[in-house]
Amino acid sequence: MVDKAKIQEIVSETMAATADIQGMIVCDAKGQVIFGHTLSDGINHDDVAKLVVKISATSSSLTAGIDKGGLKEVSIAADEGYIVVLGDVKMVLAGIAGENAREQMGLIRMALKRALVSMVG
Repeated sequence: MVDKAKIQEIVSETMAATADIQGMIVCDAKGQVIFGHTLSDGINHDDVAKLVVKISATSSSLTAGIDKGGLKEVSIAADEGYIVVLGDVKMVLAGIAGENAREQMGLIRMALKRALVSMVG
């Protein structure tokens, strides 16, 4: 059973501690949103969750197909920001950062990984 209150607390703490994170969406392996918080209005968490699960599944197939083991992370650089997708058997987390976060991406990845471990642990 997923503790939604715990996930909400972890998302809030992670975003407060890492100013460059503009949003986090946590979903189960089927793309059902468990919790999402984004600073930008107009982001449909359900749509993002479904796309994140597709990206994660496809990327996992790629890593297995080229004999590189299990998927750990997918990083996407866009014109106006970054998306980091981390997965576990139970859930998938997507972190969103703005275009000025480039120098902080290592710290953002570490914060998101810690958050995911805290959520599933």
